[in-house]
Amino acid sequence: MGRRRFDQLVLELSVLLDQRVSRFALWQAVHEAGQNPEDWSGPQAERFCSVELPRWLRRHGFALPESRLQKLARRLARFDPARLTPEEHFARLGD
Repeated sequence: MGRRRFDQLVLELSVLLDQRVSRFALWQAVHEAGQNPEDWSGPQAERFCSVELPRWLRRHGFALPESRLQKLARRLARFDPARLTPEEHFARLGD
């Protein structure tokens, strides 16, 4: 279930930056922060987005306003991996 939270981070961050974010580089950053994206809890994801993500973004030449990062952190903390996202619901309609 935690991986879904990480997948959501990759998706939302890519949208915010208007370009695809490297999953592998972000995955490594989460591990370097001492966290496991496979078992990510809401508070862990929120902490990563608030503390580590701004540094990672700067190292990779990206910039986001502090307010956007805070919103992303809160959304990720509230994200429920057990429930389908609206995008996933629409994708299933095509099946």
